[in-house]
Amino acid sequence: MSSIEVRNNLTAPHKGKASPLHALISARTQLSENFSTAETEVQSLWTVDWWGLSCSDVFLAMNPEMQIAALSACNRTLLNEAYFIEKSGLAYTAKMVLMSESTDVAQLYALIGADEARHLAWIEPYLEEEEKCRPGGQFLAFLSRLIEDVEPRLLIYLVQIILEGWGLDHYRRLADGCQQPMLSHIWSSILKDEALHHRSGTILFDGHSLSALDLSLVEDCLKCYSDMVRVGPQAALNAVDIAAGGLSQQQVEDVLMALRHPEESTRKLRLLHDLMRQPGLEILVDRLSENDQFVPMSLQDAARSYLAVP
Repeated sequence: MSSIEVRNNLTAPHKGKASPLHALISARTQLSENFSTAETEVQSLWTVDWWGLSCSDVFLAMNPEMQIAALSACNRTLLNEAYFIEKSGLAYTAKMVLMSESTDVAQLYALIGADEARHLAWIEPYLEEEEKCRPGGQFLAFLSRLIEDVEPRLLIYLVQIILEGWGLDHYRRLADGCQQPMLSHIWSSILKDEALHHRSGTILFDGHSLSALDLSLVEDCLKCYSDMVRVGPQAALNAVDIAAGGLSQQQVEDVLMALRHPEESTRKLRLLHDLMRQPGLEILVDRLSENDQFVPMSLQDAARSYLAVP
């Protein structure tokens, strides 16, 4: 436990345009490029084909209203996750500034914090008021525990190298597939900042300096990361499940296949492996690899894992 306690308060209110601070925040967070800000229905942000749902018998059997509800819910999972990751970035950088051992490092994290504040301002208008206090999924809870409990020298690896490195692939996919020009530009702009955040992590992190206790903690975290990827796109699956009114094991498998679980999870686990394999951490990553932590669950096991969650 660090000597400075930082709370990642994901449920803190966020008033946006209703806040008396909005004009001040907006003045410092405006995108320089001019794009249309016309409202777009959430179901239009990413298409059925982008998700792969056009290959799902379950989805195709739904009536049009249910299909719109399912697609809207899938798209909202992307907005929700991105919003709360950027919100978490405020707590992360606050901790890193306060615990910096040099002015240079404090400056770096203050600048990264400013980036996170801008990203949050860009994404916030796309969420409904109640969504901004309702984080979803186990990943956000895991990230909060990291930010609150783990020492900065390990957070550099776990957050900047792995999570922000992961973001380079994720935000690129969001930008390429997004049908609204303004939001697509937002993802591309975030991507440029994420690249700098990730790069600074590779400069600052020294894997050879970690103690046996450090390595044990890191290994547990790496296993958690890979476990969350091995089960496939659970958030999107849950969105379709709710819209359909409940799915059987066979139907869950159908949706997972349509969401490209086998190939996409394999690709993402390969990326995760490469990000984790930093100098000094090779032995941990090799051990995880020997235990098949970078192999996705079968459709049957991933479906059973999903259905087992209360």
